[in-house]
Amino acid sequence: MTVNTNEKSILTSFSYAQQQLADIEAIDYFFAKEMCQALLIEATNKDVLAHVFIALSANLRAGHTCLAIGEIANKNWGCAYDEQGLCSHQGFTFPDHTRLTTLLNQLELTQDNDKLLVFYQQNLYMRRYYNFESELESFIKQKLAQDSGYAINDVGQCIDTLFPLQLLNGASEDAIDWQKLAVANAINKSFSVIAGGPGTGKTYTVTKLLAALIMLASKNDDALEIALVAPTGKAAQRLTESIINAISGFSDVIEPQILAAIPTGAQTIHRLLGVIPNSPNFRHNQQNLLSCDVLLIDEVSMVDLPMMTRLFRALKPHTKVILLGDADQLPSVAVGSVLADIAPRPHHGYSQSNYDYLAHVCQIDKNALKNSFIHQTDTPNDHLSLLLKSRRFDGEGGIGKLAFNVINGDVEKSWQLLCATTDSTTFSTSQLSLVDGELSTWLAPLVEQYYRNISRCTNIEEAFKLLARFRVLCVTRQGEFGVDAINQWITTLLSPSTAYLGHESQQANYHGMPIMISENDYQLGLFNGDIGLLWRNSENQLMAVFETTEQCYKSLLPSRLPKFDRVYAMTIHKTQGSEFEHVAMILPKNSNNQLLSRELLYTGITRAKKLLTIASAKRSWQQGVAKAVKRNSGLTLISQSKNTHQ
Repeated sequence: MTVNTNEKSILTSFSYAQQQLADIEAIDYFFAKEMCQALLIEATNKDVLAHVFIALSANLRAGHTCLAIGEIANKNWGCAYDEQGLCSHQGFTFPDHTRLTTLLNQLELTQDNDKLLVFYQQNLYMRRYYNFESELESFIKQKLAQDSGYAINDVGQCIDTLFPLQLLNGASEDAIDWQKLAVANAINKSFSVIAGGPGTGKTYTVTKLLAALIMLASKNDDALEIALVAPTGKAAQRLTESIINAISGFSDVIEPQILAAIPTGAQTIHRLLGVIPNSPNFRHNQQNLLSCDVLLIDEVSMVDLPMMTRLFRALKPHTKVILLGDADQLPSVAVGSVLADIAPRPHHGYSQSNYDYLAHVCQIDKNALKNSFIHQTDTPNDHLSLLLKSRRFDGEGGIGKLAFNVINGDVEKSWQLLCATTDSTTFSTSQLSLVDGELSTWLAPLVEQYYRNISRCTNIEEAFKLLARFRVLCVTRQGEFGVDAINQWITTLLSPSTAYLGHESQQANYHGMPIMISENDYQLGLFNGDIGLLWRNSENQLMAVFETTEQCYKSLLPSRLPKFDRVYAMTIHKTQGSEFEHVAMILPKNSNNQLLSRELLYTGITRAKKLLTIASAKRSWQQGVAKAVKRNSGLTLISQSKNTHQ
């Protein structure tokens, strides 16, 4: 049976555990030690179960909701080799699946008791994450079972109004308008997901959906309270701007009073729920429900499992929920991958009743609609609409082709695309460039082109527009090609005349310096990820200026700001919800970087609208494209028995 050739227990000391297992943290070791004591683990089983608990803690740090026992059975875990190929960490070889299951079953880690761990359907959870997952699954399934109550003919008339045939832009009458289908599919459901990549028209589609809901409510003289939220301040600002832009283009289709009723002011999820200082809880919860009738959540890929569960806890039973996002992007920084779990790709198709409904209200051929889903299964996804046609990346440009190859894990094609010969007649040079060598060779000219002139702008509006055109994206904060080093290198290159103002961040502040807030300050209305500029006003006083959702600016003394950093460069994670005309993405030389993945590269690639410069060695690129982010989770909308405990 076993398994470990080491004579000493892994719990002998943390330093000993570090010598045996690669990449573990102190929290993993002490978590395992605490679990062994709390669960009264017998000495004969302690070493195996201690390693299981260490692996569970490490998985939680990596964003997994649980530890899948099948993925560690018979596997050597925690083994590592140094640069010379010599074994630096022996690791631990787990017993087979049957033995692991037997050991965990003996602990009676069921849903119904109050032990700290839960073993359910071959997944080992910390109880709090099992409860979050079970609770969210239950909330969503309850909403899926609700009937919207709209008359099908009223829905059909509404769809006809919003999508008149002359707006097909030259497509044949038999062509399926996926945006129209998404609106129709979401109207009659209390829970829906609209997912798609950049340029697929998610915000355009959902704005028409909001108009449809307002039109249907007005038939009964009802007024809908609609809340628009996003996980970050920047994402909320972008959602506001996108909806305002969409509304401005609908005046020839939608009546003015309906357009006027569409809300445009988005806010963060934290602000909607009401933050309680120094507490993980919110003012709105099961006992103090939100008043909104419709809740739209944008950039859902960034929302972690605990936050999503807390949000659903605060909703009225009949609040309609619409989720919007790109399921191929990086999952949340914290635990869970909610959007990826409930928005499977490829689409599994719809139920027969949903095909009937969509064919009727959209006036399309039912068989043609069914045949468009080539991966139909016995588990239909009636709640899900996928927008696959990108108007920004039409399939001919290099950025779109690269994003497609990367997210599909095509290592060779994606690298060939980057290495295409420099021919002005090809798409590759018009959008893509692969660079190598010293930063002074390729990055310095870009810094001169985009960043040098920020401080020379005559007004703050021009400066923000210039700042929004270009950004350097990095994989990590630390390291030779991390955010901190690149920001310092660019600052040195620009050589501004600086005047240190004594800010706690211990950095020199100067006119034209771009900054990003790194912690929330609800009193000032500033949030982690908000970007501003340090700018001298008419009185020659250096102020921190931020764009607001009202398309104006607010100025604060730098000394009043929460923690902030320079932001010539930022991590790819931090750019979710942002877009730039030109992106320069720098990958670390170490191809074994644990953060490299196809989802990370896809997210960085799709931040660029027109130009993309990539600095990467072949091995690092191949490592990233080959690795997919897979987060273990038990969240599923397929019916099964799963008890929920608060």
